[in-house]
This record gives sequence, C-alpha cells and structure tokens, in this order.
Amino acid sequence: MSIRKIYSLIKRLKNILFKKKATPAEYREKIVKNISRKGVKDCFTGDDSLSFTNKQKFITSDINKQAHFVIKSAIESPEVLLDFIESKGTVIVKSKYMDRVLRFFGEKEGFLTPISGIKAFLFILIINIFCPNRLEIGFKTPAMFALTDRPVNIYTLSHQFHLWLSYINNLPGFEEKTMKNFKNFWEEGPNSQDISYLSIEEILSLQDIVDREKEALDFVREMAREFVGQKTSLKKLREGKSISL
Repeated sequence: MSIRKIYSLIKRLKNILFKKKATPAEYREKIVKNISRKGVKDCFTGDDSLSFTNKQKFITSDINKQAHFVIKSAIESPEVLLDFIESKGTVIVKSKYMDRVLRFFGEKEGFLTPISGIKAFLFILIINIFCPNRLEIGFKTPAMFALTDRPVNIYTLSHQFHLWLSYINNLPGFEEKTMKNFKNFWEEGPNSQDISYLSIEEILSLQDIVDREKEALDFVREMAREFVGQKTSLKKLREGKSISL
C-alpha cells in the first residue's frame, strides 16, 4: 500500500467534498450525524470541527504508543502479537490455503472487518473447511485476522495491527458500506469513476477510512526508521565504528 496513493486519495476526496452541493445547515447536520458515531459524538459541535480533530489525534497518539510497545515486544517473539490480538477477543484464522480463499472473496491477508449477507455465510463455510478453528455459522462474520499458516512476519503485519487497534478503539471508517466503497475507490485510484453521487455522509465516511490507512502507514514508516536505525547502529558498533547518540 503506497503512502503517495493515500495522499492522492485524500486530496481527491477533499475536492469532491468541496464541490458537493448543500446548504450550510444541511452540510453541518450531515457532518454531525456522520462523526457522532464510534465514540466521538461529543467531539463536534456547530461549525467547529477543531475539537473533533484534536480528540481524534489524541486517540491516534494513544494507538501509536500501544502499537509501538506491543510490536517492539514482539520483534523477537512474533507470536506475542497474535496472543495480544486474541486477548482482546478478536478471532485469528490460519490456513495454508488462506491466500486463495481471500482472493476468491476479493479480500487480502490481514485484518478483516465484519461483512454480512450471503457473502459472509459462504466465507464462513469455506473458512471452516480449511481452518482448524471453526467460526460460528451465520450471515455475519466477526472481526478477524485471516492469515496464511506460516511464521508471522512482524513487519508486514504492523500495518494491519494498527488498523485493528483503530477499529477496536472505535475510530470511524470501518463500517461495512464504507469499507466496500473504499475497496472500490482504492482499486481504481485516480482513474476511478466519479463518486460525487455519494452523499456527504458517505464521502466523509470514506475519508475516515482513508485517514485510518494514512495513520497506519505513517506509523509503519516511523517504526521502520527506528528499527533500521537500530540495526545500523548495532552493525557499526560491531565493526568498531562510532555512532551518534
């Protein structure tokens, strides 16, 4: 997933939102309705969106700290990361055929938000065929991590782990309809069809999940810099070279 593409999507969403036709009262009402879910309903009043932004940044900062602590603890023992995820009640399913199963349903390995309907029912049936831990049969999947049955790659899982933390901390953007719109928007990118037919609420929800992706990518980038820097310093020490502290 490219940080450059994320910035491009954010810019395009802002342009669409700016051009959207609505009276100030309608616009304000829809924004309040949109962001009043997922634990942030008291963060936006009237025409002022600053309180919402500050609150969201505060939550994201806490998520970054928690993600940093857990991932750093799991560098040498990656299973610690999975144990932490399961301790929060999130299901982890593994199969050596997982990549094929996910590709069939248009999904990718990692954190999956809940889906409903016949797609969810079929997904559960197939997962139960190929995975040792069975999901409850129904027309809605739980939030889960779907992984190929191989040793955990802590670096590639960090991005999905950060998204999952945002989800369990009730940050907006993970609603089923929003995720569906985002997948379409992401796959088609700058060449995607016009989405101005979406309501202001839907566009803001789409912007929410784009923001979550950006936050996860920024976190992974900072973690990579830290770990690469540590490895470089260790190498210099072993070679007898000085390092800047």
